[in-house]
Amino acid sequence: MYDFEAGKVKKFLKRHRVRRAAIQLPPGLRGHLTEIRAPFDEAGVEVFTLADSCYGACDIADAKAEQLGCGALVHYGHADMGLKTRLPALYVEARMTADPTDAVEAAVSGLKFKHLGLVTTVQHIHSLPRVAKFLSSLGIKPLIGKPGPRAKYEGQVLGCDWGSARSISDKADGFLYIGTGRFHPLGIALATGKDVVTVNPIAGSWDRLTPASEDFLIKRKAMISRAAACDEFGILVSTKLGQARFRLANGLRDHFKQAGLTVHVLASDEILPEKLEDFRLKAFVCAACPRIPIDDAERFKQPILTPFEAKVMLGKANLEPYQLDEVLERDF
Repeated sequence: MYDFEAGKVKKFLKRHRVRRAAIQLPPGLRGHLTEIRAPFDEAGVEVFTLADSCYGACDIADAKAEQLGCGALVHYGHADMGLKTRLPALYVEARMTADPTDAVEAAVSGLKFKHLGLVTTVQHIHSLPRVAKFLSSLGIKPLIGKPGPRAKYEGQVLGCDWGSARSISDKADGFLYIGTGRFHPLGIALATGKDVVTVNPIAGSWDRLTPASEDFLIKRKAMISRAAACDEFGILVSTKLGQARFRLANGLRDHFKQAGLTVHVLASDEILPEKLEDFRLKAFVCAACPRIPIDDAERFKQPILTPFEAKVMLGKANLEPYQLDEVLERDF
């Protein structure tokens, strides 16, 4: 199902003369640990497998690997974001071998799109040329956008970077997203204002999502209303290398102070609701990973806002058109 690039890993270990290495895995790949560590064992390299969080290339655990006395870190499941690390790091993207073509054929049947933007995550990025060729054979012009500031490949989207979709939104009639889950296609729809056809290459299924997702907007309006009734806020910022948005957090703090509200900046490696309960704060604003206030909202007892939603609550922005949070250089 996944390509763990054993040969590439061996060459990396040999080139850097690694005796002890750290392996970092996202939850979805941890069940493949035996297969993943095989090239390390064959190379006679001692391995520490890190059991902490691994949400993306922004969550690179180089400091932890260094603390454990490792000579290198091998990070699986994400593409290099260009972050400077304390020791040699190899990114193994773990691309999936599933062919999405049949599901794409079913998804586009009957659609009237003449120009279709193609977007995906790194696990399926290698499928885009094949899908583009197939769409062309159907008389549909495929469009693949340039990567945004945090993405590595054309057509690649991240939960904090919709640049590749936005770069072609004026030319595309709609978008085709290859991957699993709802967060990415929702972000594409909101960022571009276009319909998104989602193809799941594993299940062989497809769905269609519109930018006017009433359920989503109703939930976010309700979240803002709950927060507006509060007078004490916690601004959440992560110490993870690619999520340490302290400049953004400080700017938000100033806005809340100007509004006469009590505000505290809370810093943590991993933002978890159970870590925050003892502070007894009434509401939160997330200046860490953009997915937290959207995907994890139901885990929080208190309302939790994105930076954009906080500005809406403070009267500094209009709710529509809605803007999902993206990580920008000026945030750091």
